[in-house]
Amino acid sequence: MFLALEGFPLVVVSILAFIIIIGAIICIHEAGHFVVARKCGILCHEFSIGMGPAIYKKKGQETMFCVRAIPIGGFVSMAGEETYDQLTKIGTTVGLNLENNVATEIILDQNATCMVSGTVVEKDLDGKEGKDLYITLKDSEGNLNYYQIAEDAKYIFEKEETLQIAPYNRTFDSKPKWQRFLVLFAGAFMNFVLAIFIYLIVSFATGVPNLNSNVIGTVEEAYPASSILSVGDKILAINGNNTNTWTDFQKEMDTIKKSYAVSVEITYLHDGIEKVETLDLFTGFNSFGLSNYQSEHRSTAVDIPGYDGIKGLLVGNVNIRYKDEKGTIAKDDYLTKISFDGEVTELTSWSDLVKIFSEKVITTSVDVRFEYYHKGEDGNYSLVTIDECKSIEPYTDEVLDNQRIDKIPQLIGVAPEYHFSFFDCIGDAFKRFGDAFTLIFRTLKLLIAPSSVRQVGVQNLSSVVGIWGMIKDYIGAGFIPLLSLAGMLSVNIGIVNLLPIPALDGGRILFLLIEAITGKKVPKKIENIITLVFMGLLFALFIFITVFDVMRLVG
Repeated sequence: MFLALEGFPLVVVSILAFIIIIGAIICIHEAGHFVVARKCGILCHEFSIGMGPAIYKKKGQETMFCVRAIPIGGFVSMAGEETYDQLTKIGTTVGLNLENNVATEIILDQNATCMVSGTVVEKDLDGKEGKDLYITLKDSEGNLNYYQIAEDAKYIFEKEETLQIAPYNRTFDSKPKWQRFLVLFAGAFMNFVLAIFIYLIVSFATGVPNLNSNVIGTVEEAYPASSILSVGDKILAINGNNTNTWTDFQKEMDTIKKSYAVSVEITYLHDGIEKVETLDLFTGFNSFGLSNYQSEHRSTAVDIPGYDGIKGLLVGNVNIRYKDEKGTIAKDDYLTKISFDGEVTELTSWSDLVKIFSEKVITTSVDVRFEYYHKGEDGNYSLVTIDECKSIEPYTDEVLDNQRIDKIPQLIGVAPEYHFSFFDCIGDAFKRFGDAFTLIFRTLKLLIAPSSVRQVGVQNLSSVVGIWGMIKDYIGAGFIPLLSLAGMLSVNIGIVNLLPIPALDGGRILFLLIEAITGKKVPKKIENIITLVFMGLLFALFIFITVFDVMRLVG
């Protein structure tokens, strides 16, 4: 837990957490590509985490392992993805070092010493036809000399930088389609494996709700239940209906919502004594950003201070969006009437709003306005009529359903006991994974929805700045919530990489699919051009989203 952190220490810790989480996700992703590529016999020149200049390098048997300065992204450089043919083009002067008359080093540094040197006259350094690799050099006396090249020979550049040559049979393009698919898919697959592993840790650490018990495991402060209920109490009945399990309790709470009620009678067992109390529900309206949360009165209309005989619904938390400009409905205002598409209703209870919003389908075209008494800076209230109220911009039923957000949450602030169950914890982990997996597709569905109903745009997506902001927000919640966020990010990065967009793994899989259907490879030149174009577009999109992320962070 990092609850005490704030200011600069919080920023530092959140940056470190960001680097660790994103670094681990990227490392696992690239490791998937790397391991499968190696298993398929593909030569991997470099395994790199991060972008920009290298701050750490370690040479493996064939691969250079690097950590780069900018902790965003990573890559595995595979043979066949680059073009090194120009390094030894005809007419180029090169040197060779030999072992048993076979060249093991091709020297490209003109200042380096070598055993033999000359001008390239003829060569075959890829061996596509299965022949030995060779190079023919003309020496200073005009003699032609043939040299066999070892399959694991290395180019030697300036400052002793090396690169192993890549015979065609060690390149990505030489492998059958099924192997190339596995290499491309392996990165996202490993992200999914990582996410499931993380969710298993979370589930085994927290346990799962014991839905077969009616014992209260958690009571939220500032919620109605905190005034009467305690951890360990048993909820025996809701409105007189027995609740032997937490499933029974949930069913009764759903029944209350269907009846438009805003209060509940609870029969409970506390310290062996059976008690009966009535609680007003916390009721929210997520379509319009209104609620009676943190309100002193959560059931019926109450007297408006300074207005004898006039009653209204005391507003709690507010998060309203207006179609024209920022509105004025705020906490501690009193709602007296609502106009829904011109139909005016007087508000005598919060249940009036529950009934209206439950029965109405919320779309972008609805016109909702309130008559309300607004609390001014001097503490006095003044009337804002329906005509004066700005039209509220709602979140549609489609958006809320898509994001699995309850349209009208009604809560008392209790949760069941959690217990350990091996198989239930495994099931819970896969459920968490499934929810995270489908979330991005539900969001994409909103992004491509017709403009008449679309309420989510690319400006609502998150760049690395937005992800850092989320991690910063999760720091105070503790290690387990932060771990859950890491699982969600791993799933998202895996899916995004599989989108059929050139420059991403999914785009390369798309080219592979075209090859499988047509029987012909997309020409490398065309593939590279398309990839570069989309890389530019993705970079522009990244900048666009980052600007909105920065604007959100600074308020």
